[in-house]
Amino acid sequence: MSVVPKLTTLSTESKAQGGFYVPRFEVRIDGANLPQNVLREVRKITYQDSVDTIDSFQLEVDNWDEVNHEFRYIGAETADQLKPGNKAYPRRTLFEPCGKEVEVRMGYGASAHLVTMLKGHFTTMQPEFTDGPAILKVTGLNVLHQLRRKQYTTHWENKKDSEIARNLAQLTDGGKKRFPLPIVIDDNAMGNEKPMPLVTQNNQYDIDFLFQRARVRGYVIFIQEADSTTGRPRQLYFGPSREGMIPGLRDVEFRLTWGASLSEFRPKLTTANQVRKVTVRGWHRTRKEPITRTVTLDDPRIRVNEDLYRVLNACDPHEEIVVDEPVFTNCQARERAIAILRDQTKQIVTATDVKVVGLPDLRSGQVVTIDGVGARLSGEYFITKTTHTIDDNGYLTTFDCRREQYTGKRGAS
Repeated sequence: MSVVPKLTTLSTESKAQGGFYVPRFEVRIDGANLPQNVLREVRKITYQDSVDTIDSFQLEVDNWDEVNHEFRYIGAETADQLKPGNKAYPRRTLFEPCGKEVEVRMGYGASAHLVTMLKGHFTTMQPEFTDGPAILKVTGLNVLHQLRRKQYTTHWENKKDSEIARNLAQLTDGGKKRFPLPIVIDDNAMGNEKPMPLVTQNNQYDIDFLFQRARVRGYVIFIQEADSTTGRPRQLYFGPSREGMIPGLRDVEFRLTWGASLSEFRPKLTTANQVRKVTVRGWHRTRKEPITRTVTLDDPRIRVNEDLYRVLNACDPHEEIVVDEPVFTNCQARERAIAILRDQTKQIVTATDVKVVGLPDLRSGQVVTIDGVGARLSGEYFITKTTHTIDDNGYLTTFDCRREQYTGKRGAS
């Protein structure tokens, strides 16, 4: 059972982050830090993660050499300079895609205090040849992009989705594991899942198939980087965004208060597309008969943002949505209906581009508590996307989130 952390205010976090002074980043390429002369040429670094896409980063680098009056990394190289052994080779090929492992770290103060945001590879070089400054944008993706190299066809019989996810991490191809990371699941959530007669991965990349299964069940996927203090390896989480647990990289849940720690917050409360019940229809393969299962907001397994149901009832939401899905048992149809309705209620209150001081431990897949904005908007929010930026203006974190208020209160540390 997961330990639920106390709420951490930014005044408390400030002490751990040196008062949020001296923001710093490191980029390691094949284990070596960027040379100081290259580091000075980085204008901006951005890291972005999301629960439904692969993590990425981008460097904006000065591509103009004032001394030699030529482009520094790309745009002036010769064929000979691109050959190993040439003295210009390391600089000309420093940011070339695919060949090197890259680690991005962000935070404050000394190197030992920086947080690993991503390990992956350069994938794109995008120079800008304009009348303005010569900028090179270098983009990279985390290790999961390697899972889009080969498509597979696999099937599972009488397995739960969490069992399928866990098994996927064990499958091999040519003696090597197809999946580069261990996959962790929520045991409590798996206990509520029902085995499915047949699930097929049909000529799909492993990561795309896993995202598909997550969408069907209303789950999320994100990478948890290694934690040297606990010895936890880098791993991938597959499971619900919140059901009695707080997933994340570190046992911390931030408390953000408007007027104190939140610099910009633009929430949206909407009843559009909300419904009282969901019906899923399918076909029972054994009995050769239709399947119909309906779930309403009264179902105890929904219970998201219950305090806002009053608003929904006052607005007279749509009575029902009916969807035809590839489900083959009554239990499977009911599980899908629950996932759809729960997902709908999570969209009652959302917010985009929420701005706070740079928090390297604030990532997609985590929960924050937002208060100071009234009863309808205050509460617990699940982070769906974060963007971390360090440039001449300092370190800023922006995030998208959705309100997922559950029962139970915790105190602030």
